[in-house]
Amino acid sequence: MQNPLTQAEIDALMRSLLPAEGEELFQSRDHRVRPYDFRRPTKFKKDLMRTLVVIHDTFARLLQSFFLANLRTQAQVSVRGVNQYAYAEYLELLPNPGLVAKFRMDPLPGTCLMEISLNIAFAIIDRVFGGHGSDVQPQRELSEIELSVMRRVITEMFGPLTEAWRNVTEVRPHLEGMESNPIFLQTTASSTEVVAAITVAVEIGEHLGHITLALPHTTVEPVLSRLTGRGWLSAPTSRNGEEDHLIRESVAQALVPVRVELGRSTITVREFTELQVGDIIPLSTKVNGEVLVYVGDRQAFTATPGKVGNHLAVLIQRVISQKAP
Repeated sequence: MQNPLTQAEIDALMRSLLPAEGEELFQSRDHRVRPYDFRRPTKFKKDLMRTLVVIHDTFARLLQSFFLANLRTQAQVSVRGVNQYAYAEYLELLPNPGLVAKFRMDPLPGTCLMEISLNIAFAIIDRVFGGHGSDVQPQRELSEIELSVMRRVITEMFGPLTEAWRNVTEVRPHLEGMESNPIFLQTTASSTEVVAAITVAVEIGEHLGHITLALPHTTVEPVLSRLTGRGWLSAPTSRNGEEDHLIRESVAQALVPVRVELGRSTITVREFTELQVGDIIPLSTKVNGEVLVYVGDRQAFTATPGKVGNHLAVLIQRVISQKAP
């Protein structure tokens, strides 16, 4: 070979190919090569993540109606966010003790997880047994009776989940098992399987917590074309008849306070302080007159007072029409 390069020339040539200090390697005029972690592949793209948030916004609204109707207490439910993890990494984030339900969404493949924070689980259990929700919830594993109650509640929560996914596909969720310790979870998912974790913030009475749904990529893969379409995201969402029926049924079972105003009277402070057992206060309503029935803070009916057996009662006489403001 004629005119071979010297070692100094070879070193100078190699230095010219390397980027200057502070520049990225493999930089071109049009794009830059970004690092890729093969241990944490990014399978859930941004548009897919946005679609999952939209779907579970509907789930959160229906779940709020479900809690209001079944727990007879105030509840607030909203989507907090969505992240993606490797399956093994997600399991490490689960609390111990905790409450994790394993379920499938047939006909979609794969096993999904639902994690419910303990303070929300115990608040639900307390309300199911007729309590008002204690101020301090225990942090321990659930007993067999408590797990049985939550098994029934979670199965009923699948109704709102089915309705939320109806715009994408018909799914039939069914519970496969529950664990208080995530170490004992047995699924067919590999440790490198990527899952989308949708966190839903839940407030039941005075208790704050969350419910997290973990959906493997293999579960949503068969319906990716419906989840990533631009038209699906841009189309205005509207409730169908079944969703309206579910909301009406939930609202119809909600408790509302009803009170009857038998009459009114005005007395002085002196008369009030001098009241004794057996004193009589004349009211503005006549004995055979009609009284007002309030539903919440609104006048709803007029009625006549009476008795049914040993119970005081009123007989509704007329509906008071409410003029629109």
